[in-house]
Amino acid sequence: MKAEKVQEFRQKLEKIVLRYFELRRPKGRILAFPSGKGGVGKTIVVINLASALALKGKKVLVMDLNFALPNIHMYLDEAPSATLTHYLNEKAELAQITGKILLKDAEFHVIPTDSIVDVQKKIDFDKLRSFLEYLKSRYDYILLDLAPGLSKYVVYPLRLSDHIFIVTADVKPAYMDAIKVLKYISSIGGIHEGFIVNMVESNELKYFRHMGVFAVIPYDELLKKAAQNGKTVFHLRFSGIFSSSRKVFVRMADEILARLSSEI
Repeated sequence: MKAEKVQEFRQKLEKIVLRYFELRRPKGRILAFPSGKGGVGKTIVVINLASALALKGKKVLVMDLNFALPNIHMYLDEAPSATLTHYLNEKAELAQITGKILLKDAEFHVIPTDSIVDVQKKIDFDKLRSFLEYLKSRYDYILLDLAPGLSKYVVYPLRLSDHIFIVTADVKPAYMDAIKVLKYISSIGGIHEGFIVNMVESNELKYFRHMGVFAVIPYDELLKKAAQNGKTVFHLRFSGIFSSSRKVFVRMADEILARLSSEI
């Protein structure tokens, strides 16, 4: 009984702390990365961009919000004892759900998740909202790796985001789905910073040629190899200097800093 009372007190105290930070003027910015279609390399883009931002000296957090098929956990160097799913179901505390990805001269934090299919319980989105407000007081940039499509697990986080980048590929199915996401973002007044077109093999875009493109990431065997080993392209010691995608991620980080640093 005593243990239950202690747990209840901790949960009440945690809610008070989160509410306090929610009322404070937020510091960090929430960057959301949706994709209309799966298989466009969204998670790889998010993890590598987070690496580039961390190497610029920024405090970065990546949050896996793909509650159907999460996979960011495979990149972790230091894994937490619980995940975001447990936290939102009140089965874990804040200190238990944050892991790390270690780089040569930096690191950034990652909050992984478990599939709701395994947990078999709905997500408390009200708790997610207050949690994100708290995190904005601790990090410069919070990158949300969303599930493909426009399910409720994507729509709600999009509404909580400060800036949105649609990750896609320059093929017709991906283009059509990306346009659907763009229309939804426009309908809620979201700030779309541009498309991130991944795995581009041609010198000229076909479907996104006249669209607002934030970055074009070339098809890169080194990036693919790194991802298959649960690493970013920034972990590659010698071969990394030949990576075409690595240079793009660095430029993306520079552009984000130029556009958004004045807001932090």
